[in-house]
Amino acid sequence: MIRKLFFGGLLLTVASTAWSAISLTASAGSGQVSLSWSYSGSTATTQEIYRDLDSNPTGRVRIASVSASTRSYVDTGVSSGTTYYYWIKNTVSGVAENSNVASATPSGGSSITGASCTTGGAQTTVNATIRVTSGTYDGGCQRFNAGSALGDGSQSESQLPVFRVENGATLRNVVIGTNGADGIHTYNGAVLDNIYWMNVGEDAMTIKSSGTTTVRNIEGYDAEDKFFQVNAASTLNVSNCIIHRAGKVLRQNGGTTFQINVTVDRCDINTMSEGVFRTDSSSSTARLTNSRLHNAGTVCIGSWSSCTQSGNTSY
Repeated sequence: MIRKLFFGGLLLTVASTAWSAISLTASAGSGQVSLSWSYSGSTATTQEIYRDLDSNPTGRVRIASVSASTRSYVDTGVSSGTTYYYWIKNTVSGVAENSNVASATPSGGSSITGASCTTGGAQTTVNATIRVTSGTYDGGCQRFNAGSALGDGSQSESQLPVFRVENGATLRNVVIGTNGADGIHTYNGAVLDNIYWMNVGEDAMTIKSSGTTTVRNIEGYDAEDKFFQVNAASTLNVSNCIIHRAGKVLRQNGGTTFQINVTVDRCDINTMSEGVFRTDSSSSTARLTNSRLHNAGTVCIGSWSSCTQSGNTSY
């Protein structure tokens, strides 16, 4: 930050790291942290929200990008008793400006419960991908079984998704049946909430284009290869998940070098034949926190720029 000051009739230009035009506060709740901020002498344009488990900004992870008019955000991907540190980053004409660091320690919401939908609800067969382009699609915990037009749930690359979620829309309260086809595709960001995969097909979820995808309160079983596939530069935040029996939790598309930023928090990861995170990109980051692991293999596979873990236990 460069500041210009008058002293004794002289104009002085000084560098300052203590002062910021963005004033950020964080307040803790049950299973969430609420952020609010304001500007002084600066214009908001491209705003990004960052989070870390310490006050050093090195290694912090972007959890959201918000509009220029936004001045508040609620982070629900948190665990009880853990202190989180936050920054707002605003970029004007290529020059980045950061807020002060603000911290909070949420209470409640610490258990790993996965999805609340069960597999015994009403069933429907999906013969054409259901497209969610805006707002919220609530499946009412129905079981959505992929028809043969979508695929057979194998590892064939030609399969289609049961759902396609776009432009920050929300898909919630869905059970994907024993023919998972190619699961769920997201484009330009999405929110997936309370999703249950009975038997993952090609993949449970694939990020197809850039954006921030938030996945919470989910569980899935028997992914032969990977559970999450990431095919574009993006941010993926996962919280409260149960993933059992898979090759790995996440794979960035093989041979790609674009940057992805992944956080996985409060998850039960059991029986991975290979490991948790895999990439070929030296610019990508991943973090695994407050999770339970059993026969999970290697956590960090490949040339990650940063791949860390904290607060995890084995059972």
